[in-house]
Amino acid sequence: MSTGRIDPEQRRVAGGERSDHVVMTLRRPDRTGAARMALGYARALLRAGHRVTLLHGAMPADAPSIIGDFAEVGVSTVPCRRMEQPWNPLQARDLARHAQAAGASCIIGVNQRDRVPALVAARRLGVPGILMVQNQHRFHGPKPVAALKQAVYGRSVARLTTLAVCTSEVVRGEVLAQGVPLDRTVVLPNGIDLAPFRPALADGKRERLRHELGADPDRLLVLSVGRLDLQKGHDILVEALAEAPDLAERLQVVIVGDGGGPDAPRRNQEFVRSLHERVRRAGLERTVRFAGWRDDVPDLLRASDGYVHAARWEGSSLAVMEAMAAGCPVVFTDCSGEPPHYRDGIDGMMVRTGDPGALRAGLRRMLSLGAEQRAQMGASARRLAFTHFGVDALGDRFAELVTATLR
Repeated sequence: MSTGRIDPEQRRVAGGERSDHVVMTLRRPDRTGAARMALGYARALLRAGHRVTLLHGAMPADAPSIIGDFAEVGVSTVPCRRMEQPWNPLQARDLARHAQAAGASCIIGVNQRDRVPALVAARRLGVPGILMVQNQHRFHGPKPVAALKQAVYGRSVARLTTLAVCTSEVVRGEVLAQGVPLDRTVVLPNGIDLAPFRPALADGKRERLRHELGADPDRLLVLSVGRLDLQKGHDILVEALAEAPDLAERLQVVIVGDGGGPDAPRRNQEFVRSLHERVRRAGLERTVRFAGWRDDVPDLLRASDGYVHAARWEGSSLAVMEAMAAGCPVVFTDCSGEPPHYRDGIDGMMVRTGDPGALRAGLRRMLSLGAEQRAQMGASARRLAFTHFGVDALGDRFAELVTATLR
């Protein structure tokens, strides 16, 4: 009778050397932050000599998918139909079956809804269960349901986690509060692909992009990038602008991102509708514009004059790091704490989370800077991003952590 455990010989190639096979889980294979970090780490694992298989949920119907990128770099991709079904006890069984077929040496859970099934599957196979904790935790539903989800998640994570890789000290604090021992946690900030930010924009492209975004030559063009979701705080940004006619007249805020599509949860659809209605009621149609999904965000950032990020919670914001790499002066909330090596007022302007007044003050500070001062702040932010937040170097560190766990 099978015990469900992998035969150790499955981990060895013909020559007798151990060949580690890392299995990652990704419920929603879109192109948002967690998926992009998983891709960057998968590349690093491949560079380190591991084989990698991605077990993923259904392709998103309302957004581009990242599965082709994984396949292109040499990752085996396997769809798992039950990953779309929350709290299905068969989900862990399915993951364990696919992971065993791959000869998994460990299982890495990426999305919050992946993690408990991934850990259970790892325990069934007798291999390490590793978590990429990319974000602060939120549990949705009526209060009793959300409390139950949180309790089950916390107990499972505390009992089954071999290593939790957390994107900030704020995130690690949550993981420790869930009961994971300190020595099973490590902080590793998110990283970005720096290559798109190295070359200068071609002649004329900056003005063409600004024209596409509807930029007013008499206003400062400020981008905000992120899916339209309560987490990202776009409603707080709109509130900040609605109560500040001086900002509304001098800024052109373009929100890049989508959300609220037919496959999105009802709460997301309602949020997007209410966000558009807030802009209309406040008379901010000339100040706030929605650009939808764009796949040329690095170029858009380099064509803008600044960046604002009003998120309520984050793990470690990729959008903020990308804006810095593009040389933008950035106003962003302190929801995930201060980034490593960051100097407020030099590399950007950090404001209190969830406070429209603090966000207004930060935007006024940006407006008070002359063009040369904004350029200096953007240049300092760019050095910070290029020195400390490249995904290749951070991915190599992640691969080292995984390799050490396997040994």
